[in-house]
Amino acid sequence: MKLSIVIFIFAIFFAPSILASAKSDYDFQYGQYRQYYPEYRLLKADYLNTSSLDNQQKVILSAKQTILSRDLAKASFSWYILDLIGNTKTDYSPIQPIISSLAASRQFYLAEAEKSQTVITQEDLKKFTLTYTKSVAHHDRMIKFGIIANKLATLVRTQLDSNIALENLVSKLPGSLPATVTARIRELRESAKVVDVKIDLLAKNLEFLEAEESADAEIFFSSRVEKMAEIQTLQRDWIDRLIDLEKNYAQPNR
Repeated sequence: MKLSIVIFIFAIFFAPSILASAKSDYDFQYGQYRQYYPEYRLLKADYLNTSSLDNQQKVILSAKQTILSRDLAKASFSWYILDLIGNTKTDYSPIQPIISSLAASRQFYLAEAEKSQTVITQEDLKKFTLTYTKSVAHHDRMIKFGIIANKLATLVRTQLDSNIALENLVSKLPGSLPATVTARIRELRESAKVVDVKIDLLAKNLEFLEAEESADAEIFFSSRVEKMAEIQTLQRDWIDRLIDLEKNYAQPNR
């Protein structure tokens, strides 16, 4: 029943400002899970030590409560990621299949949360757990892909805003510019295209449909986080150069 810690670590790592409803719902549901899971473990240990009918019923009720909170937490986290992506206001086609799959996974978690409450006996619990275990891996992977998709959408948003800022600056510059300024503008445009290519290549190499199981490996995150950090560094450097250009050539009375 234990949730993957990496999911919640990366939720924090990739969290810009989002709609409060998604964030607060996720915080609440995860808080519920963190409360119920330790209680379930204690009751299960008591039952293993003293296998009474009363202890068995306590374990089943606690298990239902824990499963409910677990899958509602996963559903809320999926909603959280979808909101993060939506707030970037991008329409980046390479991540659209991930968005659709993550939305479907959210529905899976909601359905499983509801289904868990039909458990009555220990045998019911075993059957539910067996069926759930066979299906859940795919949906947990969609959360991981969704985390990366959110970061890609954020990188794309930065590119779009940066290009708009550059063209707005160019429109404010005098008609006749020194060759050095023209060269700097050209270099900014060309380097922006280089970053675009890097983002597209990273999105292509996600191998979302071809190698879904790759999300199970720790390197799935580490290698991509490293590449995204490199892209962010390029973006910050680009923005610094744009600011320098504006400061020196687009100020009033120059």
